[in-house]
Amino acid sequence: MNILALETTDKVASVALLSADGCREKRIESPLRHEETVMPTVDELLAEADLTPGDLTAVAVDVGPGSFTGVRIGVCHGNAMAMALGLPVVSVNALEALAWPLLGGKGPVAAVIDARNGNGYGALYAPDGGALIPPCAVEIEPFLQALPEGARLTGTGFPGADGALPLAQNVARIAANRAGERAASPLYLRPSQAERKLQP
Repeated sequence: MNILALETTDKVASVALLSADGCREKRIESPLRHEETVMPTVDELLAEADLTPGDLTAVAVDVGPGSFTGVRIGVCHGNAMAMALGLPVVSVNALEALAWPLLGGKGPVAAVIDARNGNGYGALYAPDGGALIPPCAVEIEPFLQALPEGARLTGTGFPGADGALPLAQNVARIAANRAGERAASPLYLRPSQAERKLQP
């Protein structure tokens, strides 16, 4: 099992490689755009693991929600690599990637991503990872008020947020237990800013 994972939905992108030797991850903090940095970082990661693209068994990609441009970059790169190598693509959403490190404890986990102006994306997961509230566009304050008592919060979209971002290592770990498909599709939960400006 050699799963390459891409996470490009936020300002800090990351790539990870999950193999029998464990999980390696590189985070990309650069003034350059994700489209310019992701594939060179993939090359570096594979070289450090002494692997080639031909050694991969699957590609996993965070399909959003998040930055519209970032989501498109990750999905396009993931689909292109998978098609070229004849590999399955595993889709993982950003909210489950956020919640992943907190699962298995007591109580549900709510993941919230800030979309500005009081809006966001939210989901609620049971301790076993099952979606109690699937990913959706939310008004943050009402969403938080409706959460069950004891729910743990993670992400960027709430007062006192822990600032956690989706990470490629968690995308890879989720993907290890999920079937792949021929291609991934972006998870857009609200119109883009350009589309909103065109609405009457």
